[in-house]
Amino acid sequence: MIPIMGVKFHADKLSPEPVRVFRRAERERADEMLDDYIHQCSQIKLVVGKEDAASGLVELIRLHGITKLVIAAAADRHYSRKLDKPVSKTATEIMQRADPSCKIWFVCKEQLVCTRDKEVQIAPSTVAAPLLPNLGHEVLDLQSPQEEGDTEMEPSFDDELEEARKAVEELMRRALKESCRRQKAEEETAASLHKAQEHEELYLEEVKKREELEAALARADGEIARLRQAIQQKHDRGGSHGEIDA
Repeated sequence: MIPIMGVKFHADKLSPEPVRVFRRAERERADEMLDDYIHQCSQIKLVVGKEDAASGLVELIRLHGITKLVIAAAADRHYSRKLDKPVSKTATEIMQRADPSCKIWFVCKEQLVCTRDKEVQIAPSTVAAPLLPNLGHEVLDLQSPQEEGDTEMEPSFDDELEEARKAVEELMRRALKESCRRQKAEEETAASLHKAQEHEELYLEEVKKREELEAALARADGEIARLRQAIQQKHDRGGSHGEIDA
């Protein structure tokens, strides 16, 4: 199933292009993981060519006389408290086929699941040639990125699609979150601008009212001044008439 805009579609229902993108991305991821694993082995000079991971690791244990090995019992997503034995194909085969002189710790999600001690009985047909002298590589930690799947060296295509689906969904989730954040910011900005506009309109209205009030007061003052002047003039005229009569 391939998610597009939050909806999952079967690969058969989609055009070839998005399916190719999914597959190419997951193939590249698997190649990078394999290259990293090979690089780790190359650094300690442990390289062997085999058809599958289990056979290669069994061969390395035999060739280099490895007596201690740490390996993943299962992918981290399969971990549970009830897990008491290896469930991955590679780990199970190594437990059955590795030389009995090698003690193996099986871990999952940084937790010890079980161990295979040296005295574990191994089928006679699985014991190969005698051990070579120990070359100094006593401990080999193979809890590498390839143990993320049940078939580490050959991850199933369904697992690849599932990982791609999760990656795309995560990107879409982040994009949606960012879009919502921006939309909220825009709404808040618009609301702030609207409030600022309302405050500006209220201010202008107050200024207009103040100007009208000041104009009314000025008119009232002028009217009062005219009344006072008229009263004074009338008073002055009344005083003049009194003097003439006398």
